[in-house]
Amino acid sequence: MTQQYGILAFPAKHSLSPVVFDAAFKAIDTDSQFGFFEIPENELGDFMDRMKAGKVSGLSVSLPYKEMILNYMDQVSEDAKKIGAVNTVVNRDGVFYGYNTDFVGSSQALKEAVGDLKNKQVVILGAGGAARAVIYGLLKEGANVLGILNRTLDHAEKLAKEFSEMFGVEIKAFSSENLANTLSFQKELIQAETILIQTTSLWTLQPDITAAESEKFCPAEYVKYFSTVMEIVYKPLFTPLLKTARALGKKIITGDKMFLYQASEQFKLFTGKEAPMEVMRKTLNENLSQ
Repeated sequence: MTQQYGILAFPAKHSLSPVVFDAAFKAIDTDSQFGFFEIPENELGDFMDRMKAGKVSGLSVSLPYKEMILNYMDQVSEDAKKIGAVNTVVNRDGVFYGYNTDFVGSSQALKEAVGDLKNKQVVILGAGGAARAVIYGLLKEGANVLGILNRTLDHAEKLAKEFSEMFGVEIKAFSSENLANTLSFQKELIQAETILIQTTSLWTLQPDITAAESEKFCPAEYVKYFSTVMEIVYKPLFTPLLKTARALGKKIITGDKMFLYQASEQFKLFTGKEAPMEVMRKTLNENLSQ
């Protein structure tokens, strides 16, 4: 019987998870397929009930459900509990197990570019479910998260307080409403070789964003203070922020790197087998170029 997996998100159709996972399933000759579950919030409960009945064996969870999906889990891994977000669901005979592979993917992508993360200085843009995983992964690796910037300051403050207490560190919170006016923060905290990681869903939710709007979101005057800029979204591969960073001569890390590493961890959870990384990488690269 074919095992059914899929990406749970709203919207979902932009995701390359189905094509990447289907290629990986084929590579190890397993009878499985990966589809789209573009489920609006008011239908999430009914969908999860159908999944529990055995219709779906596993999910890759994306926005806006990474935190909300916790309400439906029977068992949650320690990492996912601490993060407070789940991006992977495995259905084992009607029992839902929740995991988080985003923190592994983000840390691996960053280490590939800059090496050991211990004592690296990082600023996070965004305070959602993805940011939670990225911050957790950084702190586990011994990095210094200097600040969390978010449009809604309360969310950034809550996240900063939670992870500061969890790891015994000090993380500051700032509004990202007008980053050009936060240069005093830069001068106080940012030293050489500081990394900026963009974790919001802006480029996904506003694919037609204007140049003026993206410049207001993260102005070049702000980006120039960082040595490395990382995105966690891969469509578009070169976001307006990465284009700005590249023009300023900064090292950039595209979102496909995090996607690939977190997906390979999901593959292990779904199948119990090592992921065929080169097949997944090749498939991802081919589809990103289209």
